[in-house]
Amino acid sequence: MHTRRPVTLHTFNKLPLHVKLGYAIGQMADSLAYNLFYVFYLFFLTNVASIPAAQAGTIVLIAVIWDAVADPLVGQFSDNICSHWGRRRPLMLAAILPYTLLLLLLYTDISSLSTNQKTVYFTIIAILFWSAYKIYVIPFYTLGAEMTNNFDERTSLRVWAGYALNAAVLVSSCAPPLIVKWIVDHGFSVSSGWHGVSVIFAVLTLLSGLTCWFLTRGYELPVRHKTSRIHSRNRLLVFIREVISNMIEIWRLSSSKFLGASVFFWSAAYALSTGALYYLFLNNMAYSEKDAAICFLIYSLLALAWLPAVNYTAQKFDKRNVYYLSMLISSIGTGIFFFCGFPNRTMLIIFLILLQLGNSYFWTIYYSMMYDISELDDFINNKRREGAITALMSFLQKFGSALAIWFIGFYLEKHGYISSTGQETIIQPPLAQQAILELNTWIHALAGIIAALCAIGYPLTRSRYQALLTALKAKKEQQPYTTSNFKQLL
Repeated sequence: MHTRRPVTLHTFNKLPLHVKLGYAIGQMADSLAYNLFYVFYLFFLTNVASIPAAQAGTIVLIAVIWDAVADPLVGQFSDNICSHWGRRRPLMLAAILPYTLLLLLLYTDISSLSTNQKTVYFTIIAILFWSAYKIYVIPFYTLGAEMTNNFDERTSLRVWAGYALNAAVLVSSCAPPLIVKWIVDHGFSVSSGWHGVSVIFAVLTLLSGLTCWFLTRGYELPVRHKTSRIHSRNRLLVFIREVISNMIEIWRLSSSKFLGASVFFWSAAYALSTGALYYLFLNNMAYSEKDAAICFLIYSLLALAWLPAVNYTAQKFDKRNVYYLSMLISSIGTGIFFFCGFPNRTMLIIFLILLQLGNSYFWTIYYSMMYDISELDDFINNKRREGAITALMSFLQKFGSALAIWFIGFYLEKHGYISSTGQETIIQPPLAQQAILELNTWIHALAGIIAALCAIGYPLTRSRYQALLTALKAKKEQQPYTTSNFKQLL
């Protein structure tokens, strides 16, 4: 049995500039490696390591499913750490070095191995990579919920992180093809080029994580002191039981269900678009690596351009409304391109504008909405489980992404996609090019529309959240309170 002392959340109305900046830099430690993986890893496996598309998709599926399964375990562990250094930042610090070292191995092709041996190698490295990633990322996102409980300041914090996220998307989508080309032009192999990419990204990731750890000192909840009477032989069993119990309790909250469903489907939509976009540039549009990098640069700048609108509309209107409307408009707009295709660059840019509309709102607002569930959980269940809430949403995010990436590999191979080592030029058959078009348009759009419809039901609006905070404060002070203004949450 555990006994807990009540914990009071920090109530800073405004976070200092350096703290927001530090948190935003920490986002880059997540997003650099994350987007490098989702944009290029399947391509690396099929076109550099010469692994068949369906087999490559299975590697990604296994690794990311493991990542999803590990989410609740890391969230539970993070929530129950008892350290005078805090619950979140020690884990971030412990994970950042192995996380970056495994990033190096993730893009190291050992040419002497057979296809099956490569499959085993990359599966193991990918599982280890996502394990280390998870130990950094779950505490990082959980830290954002602990830094402030102000409804709009949480959005502001995520907007800062959104700028860093999209800067990381810019770097991770534009730079790799150019780095590879530069290394190849200097007499090295394509495989060496991708290893060079991993070295640069590992260094950037390491520096970003350490900077965040340093600048966010002092902005965590007070440590929960607890005493344990559980016999050591039973601790693992109790831990797993608590993990399952926490996930069930949090999922029962109506806000968790609607937000979680939207996260699952939009993560699938996002993975479909990012995972198939490079194939579209190189195969359907016959762009060079330089042209593809320029397209990714435009793609990333468009995401940054959307952020001021995200910040303004999310605070002017309700987060929920702009969240689902942006996803709906984005999905319908990109789906239309299945019928008209991409006859010129102007049409491609319009497509990218619509694509980034949904992505920018999702990656900025979803975390802020997730943070708000912490107070609802505290009110209903008398527990502060920011780590468990973050883990549940991350589980759904990764599960949706994993299925989408696996589906890309399966769909491409089914339609005759030809894998290669990257040293030769291959013209894909018409069926494969048609499959690439479908993955980027109507299949992506279908997942996005479902995500938007799920988000409509999310009940935690600004007015209800403010009423919830008032009641939560009164409850902790053992004062009278009413739930009439937020009964839809209960």
